[in-house]
Amino acid sequence: MKTWHKVGLAVTVLLAITSWLIAIYYWGKLPTVIPTHFGFNGLPDSWNGKSVFYVFLMPFIQTLITLGFVFLYYKPQYSDMPTTLWLMTMEEHKRDHAFGLIRKMLIGTGLWIGVLFTYITFSTNIAGMFEPSPLIILGLVAAMMAWLVWWTVKVYRATKDAMKKEA
Repeated sequence: MKTWHKVGLAVTVLLAITSWLIAIYYWGKLPTVIPTHFGFNGLPDSWNGKSVFYVFLMPFIQTLITLGFVFLYYKPQYSDMPTTLWLMTMEEHKRDHAFGLIRKMLIGTGLWIGVLFTYITFSTNIAGMFEPSPLIILGLVAAMMAWLVWWTVKVYRATKDAMKKEA
């Protein structure tokens, strides 16, 4: 495993832990009714009573996603890319190169999702005290989507080039 991959996975795990710590820290400070959904304007549009489910839902989902990315890092053949089954039939060095690209994509995407979920956890917990900015969440989502499109195209082109070389 490359050093920056280890760092990327470690930061992704630390972001998940940070989300849990934020939720735990704010648990005692939250009012009995908390926002549970936000509209496109960044303002809460749904409220419910404070419960373990609503306060810890985002950290729980983030933890599951992080575990999924760690699993896919070690087993990239199980990723949901159409070419991964075909990659298993390639020569080992070509397959390793393609899996390396998939792993880079997984690390980057995991980091983006970690930042996004940590911000959502934080902003949900402080929504009663401050108005979270919708521009931040939209910017994070836009940046993550740009990352996904860019890497998907990059992996697709590398795979397509490898197919042409084999033919």
